Amino acid sequence: MAQGWSTEELAASVEAYQQMAEKHEAGISYSKTKVYEELSDRFGRTKKAFEYRMQNISAVLNELNLPWIPGLKPAVNVGTDIKAILMQLIQGKSPHPITLADNLGDRLNWEKCLAAVIQLGGTASKKQVEEWILARDPDYNTKNLADLYMMSVNSPARTGYSQNEKPRRTDQGNRYDRLFKVGKAVFEIYDATKHGVWEIYVDASSNNRFGVSIRQVSNPVAEALATAQEAAEQAFVFDPTDVSDARTRITAAIVRRRGQPAFRKALMDAYGEVCAITGCNLPAVLEAAHIHPYKGTHTNVASNGLLLRADIHTLFDLGLIAIESDTMTVRVSPKLRGTDYSILDGSSLRLASKESQRASPEALDWHRSQCDWCA
Repeated sequence: MAQGWSTEELAASVEAYQQMAEKHEAGISYSKTKVYEELSDRFGRTKKAFEYRMQNISAVLNELNLPWIPGLKPAVNVGTDIKAILMQLIQGKSPHPITLADNLGDRLNWEKCLAAVIQLGGTASKKQVEEWILARDPDYNTKNLADLYMMSVNSPARTGYSQNEKPRRTDQGNRYDRLFKVGKAVFEIYDATKHGVWEIYVDASSNNRFGVSIRQVSNPVAEALATAQEAAEQAFVFDPTDVSDARTRITAAIVRRRGQPAFRKALMDAYGEVCAITGCNLPAVLEAAHIHPYKGTHTNVASNGLLLRADIHTLFDLGLIAIESDTMTVRVSPKLRGTDYSILDGSSLRLASKESQRASPEALDWHRSQCDWCA
């Protein structure tokens, strides 16, 4: 690995950084120097080396549009390999082993595309993949970037490639089921536990030469929701005599649903106490919705949230409402046709008052990619 840093060292650095960030946000005092000393004693590097690595982490967070610790100014001079692993660790992903050096050698074209996405942190745009490959293989034919779509389990375009002419499921270990398309021309490493299982199936009505189409056959979000609902129903025992307990349950549920107080306040200020989709201005029913699921304090930023009326929040979380990031247009699932919600389709998303607080297009694209009806 470049500069000799092991994945263990980088993981420890990211973990230490996140712990400092949580203490900073909570107003708890801490010593950066002590953190560097502990890492230095553990791994045998200098304290200065770990301080600079923390600044690299700040740079990656800044690139991901996430907050970084004041006093750890972003240092962008970080190698491609190191940056890729830091991105994966920050996003909670298991680092992909780096098996390709800068020289792509005799790798197949689709392997070059896959290598680029892995090396770029597990998520990359088509343009980024092109630049990464050309820097290492100047003779590469960019028409082969179509392999990104060929490998994307949720891309309808993949059914036009001979590699995908026969029916199969993505849980069968096929080597071409490697990517997941997020938004427009952005791709990430496919993970069945996150993206669900998809299949290529025979479809006489399809318009491609192989007579096949794609569809999702398992949805992790829907399955998790069903499990949670069943657990909640089993756990709840109604006691009409225990009024105080009922009030406690209701109050706690409302607080949890509204979102973390500071996050909700930030969104209430950003959107002027108005629902970003319906325009409802009744504060009592407005909730702080995460676009990308909550994964710690670093995801509690206005650009990763929308202020939504309670029922719209539920539909958004269920993937029945999505946003087209290029036009900030609201889209409603076909499942809601014939309901009062269908009139929202095609309406414009209200924008936060400050540009820095506006919903991240990348986060909106990610959310939309999880909606099977948007594939």
